[in-house]
This record gives sequence, structure tokens and C-alpha cells, in this order.
Amino acid sequence: MNTKIIAFVNFKGGVGKTANVVNIGACLAKNHSKKVLIVDLDAQCNATYWLLKKETWTKVMDTPHLTVCQIFQDFLYKIKSFDFDECVIRGVPRAEGGLSYIDTLDILPASLNLLNAEDDLHSDKNNFNSTFFKILGKALKNHVADYDYVLIDCPPNIHIITKNALYFADYYIIPYIPDYLSLSGFKTFCSIVRNFQTRVGAIRGNSFNPRIRGIVINRFKHVGNVFTISMNELLIQLNMLKRDDLVHPDARIFNPPIRDCVGVAESSSLHQPVILSHPKSIGAQDYAELTINFLNYFEVIQ
Repeated sequence: MNTKIIAFVNFKGGVGKTANVVNIGACLAKNHSKKVLIVDLDAQCNATYWLLKKETWTKVMDTPHLTVCQIFQDFLYKIKSFDFDECVIRGVPRAEGGLSYIDTLDILPASLNLLNAEDDLHSDKNNFNSTFFKILGKALKNHVADYDYVLIDCPPNIHIITKNALYFADYYIIPYIPDYLSLSGFKTFCSIVRNFQTRVGAIRGNSFNPRIRGIVINRFKHVGNVFTISMNELLIQLNMLKRDDLVHPDARIFNPPIRDCVGVAESSSLHQPVILSHPKSIGAQDYAELTINFLNYFEVIQ
């Protein structure tokens, strides 16, 4: 199986990373029969909360050794406690009684303890070397081959845990809200990511550079011409980033933009992706169409 590992990353919070991971993952699994693993690396645990009912995620929070956090704890304390089969939660979300809505959608849940793990990794900086970027990949490499897609929900920063995702992933997607403030930081973000890739390029080879493959537009509003202007400016910026080798030459803005939708917001509190909770909403329509374009793009990449 030619597994595609894709990190959804942005150093801004609130741009739709988790919504993209959960809803694209659900569409890939339910609509296109793809086997999908979501890896929640964010200490806010939003993807975990989104796809698990309260009694399940409460249990997860009480057992952090059964989350992705244990991968980093193992590295820090030189132990081998992480067990993928014990940690992964299969067939999410689930109805009452445990019946799976989407059999081929799995999640490796997060834990609040990821905050402590990040701090501990930074405090160990005297021993800092390239192995710090390989922690996630070494733990998961023997398990991801069972999946068509692995989607990583990254924290809103570019610290060590996020860099583990960047090192492990084949491709990066940037969730983006089209406004002036987002555009002003976009090139800086791409430069930081590119600098990291250059720094570790000697380890992975030229194939590591560059890996930003696209942008997903979130919370798009047809109000006046502010968003249209921002979209045009983003397209100009993207072409300049290609020229400067900061993104992949085939990087694109994935269509359609995800329109601002109450259904998407409500679906998280119902612990379901929007295609299940509000199947006739514009959010469900947008995600279904975007996932087709997403799939067509990534399926041809070798």
C-alpha cells in the first residue's frame, strides 16, 4: 500500500487545521473507501474530542500512556511502553452501543500531557540532535503501511513535536483563512518550514525539499469583496513562493474553499464529521467536493 502521510500545519491557531483533518479524513474513508489514520499531535486534543464521545475521551484523558504522548515519553525516559494496537481507536466515530459509522477511519488520540512532553524535550536541549525529529516516525513507521492516508493534526507552532510531524510526513497542507493578517505571516511561515527542511535535508536527501503541497481555505465568506481580494493576493503570493523554492512547484489552492458554516461548528459538539451530522449543509458539500480534488491530486503522486 502506497501510504500518503500528510501534515496539516500552521503556526496560527484557529485556522481550521482540526476541521480539515477530521472532515477530509472522514470523506476519504466514507465516500472513497480509503483506510485513514488521524494522528492527533495537538495538546488541545481537538481531533480526539471531535471524534470520540465523552465517556471515551474521558477515559483517554485518564490514561495518557494510551495516547500518542507515550511515544515522546518513551524517548525521554528510554523505555518502550508505546503499543500502537492498544492506543489506536478504530472505526471512529461510534454510535451508541459501539456501532462504527465509518469502519475505515481510525485515530491515534492526543493527551494534555503533550504540553509536558514538549517542555521536557526542550529542557533536554543539551543532548539535542537529529534524533529529536525522528521520534514519531520511528514509533509509527511499522504501522502506517496498513493505511492509504495518515493525516496529522499538528499543534499551532513549529516546536519539536511539530517538527517530528514535518520530518515524518511526505507532504504538508496549510489550512488558511483569507484575510490580511494571515497573508502577512504566510511567507514567514513557509520560510521557517523551508529552513527546517534545508537543515535536515542532509539526513533525508533531496526528496525532502520542499514539501508544502497546498492550501485549504477555511471560513470563506461571500461578503463584499474582502475575501475575493485576499484570495487573489494569496494566489499571487503562492506563485512568488514557488519562484523562491519555498513551496513545491505543483503546490495549489485546493478547491472549493470551505465556506463559513454553522453545521461544521456544530458537528464537533456532536462528535461527528459534518458529512454525518449535517449531510445536507454547505460544509458537507464543500468537504465532499474538496476531498475529490484532494484525492485526485495525491493519488497520482508516486
